[in-house]
Amino acid sequence: MGKITTRKGDTFDLLARRAYGDDRKSSTLSAANPGAVEPFEAGVVLTVPEQPQQTAGTQADDPSELALSINGKRFRFWTGVSITRSIDAMDSLLVTAPFDPADPVFREAFRPFAFAPVGLTVGGAPLFTGTMLTPDPDLKEDSRTVSAACYSVPAVTGDCTAPASAYPLEWDNAGLETIAAALVEPFGLSVVFDAEEGAVFERVALKPGEKALPFLIKLAQQRGLLVSSTERGELLFTKSVAAGSPVARLTEGVAPLVDVAPIFNPQEYYSEITGIEPMVVGLQGGQITVKNPRLRGIVRPLAFEVADTINADIQAACDAKAGRMFANVVNYSITVATWRDPSGELWKPNTTLTVDAPGAMVYGEYEFLVRTVTLSRTGDGGKLAVLALTIPGAFESKIPEALPWD
Repeated sequence: MGKITTRKGDTFDLLARRAYGDDRKSSTLSAANPGAVEPFEAGVVLTVPEQPQQTAGTQADDPSELALSINGKRFRFWTGVSITRSIDAMDSLLVTAPFDPADPVFREAFRPFAFAPVGLTVGGAPLFTGTMLTPDPDLKEDSRTVSAACYSVPAVTGDCTAPASAYPLEWDNAGLETIAAALVEPFGLSVVFDAEEGAVFERVALKPGEKALPFLIKLAQQRGLLVSSTERGELLFTKSVAAGSPVARLTEGVAPLVDVAPIFNPQEYYSEITGIEPMVVGLQGGQITVKNPRLRGIVRPLAFEVADTINADIQAACDAKAGRMFANVVNYSITVATWRDPSGELWKPNTTLTVDAPGAMVYGEYEFLVRTVTLSRTGDGGKLAVLALTIPGAFESKIPEALPWD
């Protein structure tokens, strides 16, 4: 038998994580301390029984067990984690924990500007591989806590330029995979393509001062590709899935759906989109325009320069931008009271699901593309998933035939 002293706001779940590294053993603590009432005030001394031996045949890695590592070491003292995964952005992670400045474990884990490696697994499988940014301590009269924002390993290419020794960075008749591999190589990163890279670029260059990730995203968009990161910290180029195989059907007022909120952005909705070739030696480049058939009689044009010189690819770039417009202007945020879809898989971006929610202007069952997934868990075991949904086909250079309110 051992002892543990509570902190203000502690629960048996939090204490079990500190004592055993496993909040599922909270019942063991509760049984050993009859009459103890949670949440606790600071300074309550509780009995901690010895950890029961794992019996033969018991699975060590529970499918729902979250394991957080910082600097390659298991960190068991978190009180909340929230991971965001996206089809078109780098993964991110937010960790909250109590902070004990007298404990070297905490001081080392949350050292400012250390860019500590961070990993998160669920049931032993990787869910996030990244880097901690500057931690944010919060000191109050009766508590000390810390929160730390982390991003996926490839996100460093959005912060930094290429090393000076790498310039000039110019390519003629090069494919996107070749360009991407060259730009991430100085950072020790890997590139994964799970879709065709598209046509080569006739001539492109990364200018000094320009950062690699925005440059790659711009090129990828012109080939109808999306850029994100994998669970293992690789830079991922992919295409969005087609509609037709939803992983779930959610209905207003029926569990596990908690709420639905539309997010509209009319200021980025255009009547026509025009791609223009760069001007060469005073000569005006060609132009291609894509009309928005869903917006007639209203003048809202958008023109942009295409970093290429082949007409067919200007057309592809315009189609991609027109389709992507719908992903930027029509989004829905839904909250579900589970981390997993009906098949038992974790919710993932780049899947589809249907929603029927007339109260949120989804009139009838409509199939959405899951753009972003945020999985949140608190120290007491509470789980929520927030899914950002958009129009299917928007990332496939398609203008939708129907919208949720049609």
